[in-house]
Amino acid sequence: MQPEIIAYHHPATGTVTYLIIDPATFLCAIVDPVLDFDPETEAVDTGFVDKIIADIRARDLGPTWILETGLHTGHLSAAGHLKYETGASICIGARVVESLKRLAPLLAEDGVDLEGWDFDKLAKHGESLPMGGLKITALALESRLPGAVAYRVANAIFTGDVLLAPSEGSGRCDVPGADAGKTFDDARKILSLPPQTRILPGVCAALPCESTVAEEKASNIQLNDTVDRLNFIALRTTADAMLPESMVAGPALRVAVRAGRLPPDIGAGARFAPVDLTKL
Repeated sequence: MQPEIIAYHHPATGTVTYLIIDPATFLCAIVDPVLDFDPETEAVDTGFVDKIIADIRARDLGPTWILETGLHTGHLSAAGHLKYETGASICIGARVVESLKRLAPLLAEDGVDLEGWDFDKLAKHGESLPMGGLKITALALESRLPGAVAYRVANAIFTGDVLLAPSEGSGRCDVPGADAGKTFDDARKILSLPPQTRILPGVCAALPCESTVAEEKASNIQLNDTVDRLNFIALRTTADAMLPESMVAGPALRVAVRAGRLPPDIGAGARFAPVDLTKL
C-alpha cells in the first residue's frame, strides 16, 4: 500500500514538512514540523504548523507519529506544539541520547532528560513503526548529530537534509554534527535503494522538490554517479564556504534537545542565549 504524501514548504527556512496519510485507516504522521521564528526579534509563532493541524482536522485524520529526522540546526522544531495539539508521539533516532548528554550541558539547558525520555520513541536502525496499513522504517544516518534518521515508507524515503533535490545537491556540512565524508556515505546508502524509490528531502528552495533514486544518481549536482567521495567533499566544502552563517542554529538546537519544546521565557533576551557553535 502506498501512502498519500502532502508537502508543506516553509519559505523562511527553505524546509519542508510532510504529512503522510494511510489511505486505509486515515492515520497520519508528520515529518519535521517547523515553527515560525524571527532570529532578529526571537519571536516565535505557530502559524505554519497550525495550517497543517487544520488540514489534519478538516480531513478527520488520526495523528500517530511526529517523525524528527534529527536535532535540527536549520529550523526550530514544532514537535512540542504539534504533540500538545494532536497527541501524536514524537520519534527520533535512538542515538540521540549521545547528543543530549553532550549538547545539553554545553548549551546550559536545564530540564533536558539526558536519557531521551522527552521523546516518546527512540527508534533503532532498521526498526519499524506501525501506522495502520503502513510500516515506517527508521534508517540511522551517521553524517549528522547522533540521533539523525531517514524514514522509509513504502516506496518513499524522507532524507532530511542529507540528500536534496538533484539541482541542490546535499545539505550544508558546516553546522554542528555534520560531516561531508559521512554525508557522502549516507547518500550512497540511500542511492542504493531501487531506482524508482521516491526521494523526499527536508530542505528545498521551492516545491516540488521530489525526485527518484534514478534521477538523483543521474543528475544530482554533487552526488551523481560520476562524483566520488573526495570530489564530493571538495564540492561541499567550497559550497559551504560561500553560505552565510546560520542565524537559527543556536536557537534551533536549544529547542531540538528539548524535543521541540521552547526553553522557558525568564526575561528579555534570555530564552535563546547566544551559542558558540564552534564548541558544538
